[in-house]
Amino acid sequence: MREHIVLFATTFLLTLAAIFILIPVANKIGLVDKPHGRKQHVGSIPLIGGISIFSGVALTLSWFGLPMDTHWYYLLCGGAIVILGVFDDFLDLSVKLRLCAQVIIALVMMYGLQLYVGNLGNLIGTGDLKLGYIGIPFTVVAVIAAINAFNMIDGIDGLAGMLSGVSFVSLTLMMGVGGQLEHAVLPMVLVFAIIPYLLFNLDLVGKGKGKIFMGDAGSMLIGLSVIWLLIVGSQSDSASFRPVTALWVIAIPLMDMVAIMIRRVRKGQSPFMADREHLHHIFLRLGLNSRQSLVVITSLASMLATIGVVGEYLLVPDGVMLLLFLLMFAIYSLSLQYIWRITRFIKRYKAKNRAK
Repeated sequence: MREHIVLFATTFLLTLAAIFILIPVANKIGLVDKPHGRKQHVGSIPLIGGISIFSGVALTLSWFGLPMDTHWYYLLCGGAIVILGVFDDFLDLSVKLRLCAQVIIALVMMYGLQLYVGNLGNLIGTGDLKLGYIGIPFTVVAVIAAINAFNMIDGIDGLAGMLSGVSFVSLTLMMGVGGQLEHAVLPMVLVFAIIPYLLFNLDLVGKGKGKIFMGDAGSMLIGLSVIWLLIVGSQSDSASFRPVTALWVIAIPLMDMVAIMIRRVRKGQSPFMADREHLHHIFLRLGLNSRQSLVVITSLASMLATIGVVGEYLLVPDGVMLLLFLLMFAIYSLSLQYIWRITRFIKRYKAKNRAK
């Protein structure tokens, strides 16, 4: 226990040090986010959250000795995705180039883990649904989906960090209870690396002068880390949870991404086109401020993750958990489809109450 406390404290302090070192560097080289178009923040904000998080994690794992051989591959893939994100933050890379790089990283990840999503669990009540070698391209798609889900959800202060925290804490709990104790170290290391970022991103320290953003490097690193742990936790010989539970662990980012992409395709738009129709934008239009939206969305994510964890330990049948998830997604999608009517109704209701 004492060793873990030292490990996590070291991660926190190293990430904090990285932030202080990188803020002036980012300002000097122009690695900053300037307000324009959809971006309504004030001033140029350093995009060093992802680099700082990765630095804290990489230095901690290297300093204490990597608990698992696969962590070398994690650092390799994580470093690659951070570099890709930094170039994207600087140059705004094309979608095709980003996807090609993500495919390569996914393949390296599978080689390093010697794992891929080959078993979807007992979803239809006739035994485990095995994918065989189809699982390799399926895993590539899953990796790209996770990376871009957290990248797309990163739209208001603290959101990607808080939602990833929900996922990592859930994974730590299930891996710890399920006997994957060595693997359970990594998600908690990530949590303690994210905390310093949140302190600066949410203006809890520095009073605005030290504000930083995660950048594409950070959101993509988080997505990669989450899918890495989900595959380890659900597909290895010592799996600590079922594949269907993975859906609940990343429910909000996943549902938001899929619903928005379906909506864009129906409109004849690119599924990767940026817009202001994500869940956090909807809450902002309903009259909540950024901090209130963060609390509500994080609470929703925590509730859904809790359903997944509880369902896992009560051994609720896989098929039931999948149908329940699809029901939640259907409700979510319908809410997005009719959100303008819902928004107008709520605004009219508020106006009537104020008039009274």
